[in-house]
Formats: sequence, C-alpha cells, structure tokens
Amino acid sequence: MGKMMNDHYILPQNFYPMLKLRDYLHLGIIRHYRKGESIVFLGETIDSIILVLSGKLGISFMHENGKQKFMYHADPYTFIDEALGIFTSSYVHVVSEEDSSVCFFEKFQFLMILHENKELLLEYITCFSSKRCYFMHEASEAVLYKPSVRILRFFYLLCNTQGKLVDNVYEIDVKISQRAISEITGVHFITVNKILRYLKKENILNKTRNKIIIYDLPQLKALIEDWMNH
Repeated sequence: MGKMMNDHYILPQNFYPMLKLRDYLHLGIIRHYRKGESIVFLGETIDSIILVLSGKLGISFMHENGKQKFMYHADPYTFIDEALGIFTSSYVHVVSEEDSSVCFFEKFQFLMILHENKELLLEYITCFSSKRCYFMHEASEAVLYKPSVRILRFFYLLCNTQGKLVDNVYEIDVKISQRAISEITGVHFITVNKILRYLKKENILNKTRNKIIIYDLPQLKALIEDWMNH
C-alpha cells in the first residue's frame, strides 16, 4: 500500500490519499466548485463523506465567540467527514481554495464500500491516522515551545522532511504565505514577519513566493536552542 506519510506532518495537508476509492466514484455524487465557494457553510451539518477529486479545500472552525481557526487542507483523495461535528462549540466551514471537484458519499454507501474492500478500509484508517499525527504534533508544539521558537522549528523540521541540498543550500519547494505560516504555527502574523526579516538579514533563511531557502541549517538549529533558553 505504500508508506504512511507521517514524515510530512509539518504541513496541514499531504494526508494519506485513498486512491482505491476511485473505483467507486459512480456510487457518489460529483460536484464542481469555483475558487472561494463554500462547500459546507457555517452551522451546516456534515452528513456525508466528502472526497476531494481535484483542487484543494480549506477547513476552518468558527468558535461561538466569533474567532475562526484554520485547521487543515484537504488535497485530492483525502476526505472530510462528520467526525468534525464532535466539536460542538464550533462551526465548521469548508471552502474551495482552488477550482475543485468533490464526490459526496452517503454514509451507508461508504460503509458498504469499506465492508467490501478491506484494502480500502486500511487506506481510510491510514488517512485518518495521518491527520491525527499532524494534530498531535501541532498540540505538542503549542504546549512545549514559545511562539518564536515554534516558527524556527517549523522551518527546521520542514527542511529535515522536505529540504533538498542544492549548491550547498537547502531548498524546500513549498509555496506558502506568511499568513499560512501564522495559521499553522498559531503565531501572530506580525511576529512571523519580524522573524523572517531577521533570518534574511542574518543570511540564515529566505522565503520567496515559491520556495524556502535555508543557507545555514546548523545556525538555524543553534538559534532554536538559544531562543529556547531565553
């Protein structure tokens, strides 16, 4: 079945894809959404299994006090289901962040598919577990490290899992905005901006629009240790 993607838990995506579900799309209902369209509105109940076929969905929770928290992205052949509804004090908002196609499966249909195809059942469990790994990592980072260190660790761990050595520097081919880094790490956007400017000034790291370049990985690691002790 392939390797579970637990080495990619730094980003709220890349969850294990359910590729075998492609053989059952005729049992569901396929719909297409433009960028920015809502698939699940605030307060709406999720009563189906929503499989992403193309594009990308963004999932956020709106708390009863009005604050919204981005949770994760659903990429092709990962799913959204009613498990989100366990957060009774929150409202779920699912929006299409790109032109996207999704397939809706009724719960009874999905259970029949899993009963019929045990390999697909294993894919479902693995996909769910890969999300769990991400949220466990996110929770531990928030508890163990102060905001500035979380940002440095984000870049360091991302380099360790996805960085490629090119001409004596590490390149991470990830298109990610400062706003997204703020949402992932739970650190204020202004703080993210200040730290990125500092890292660029010290010639340790530079974030461009399409990639992150780390010029001095040992110095980045040393900076993490130094900031942890102050």
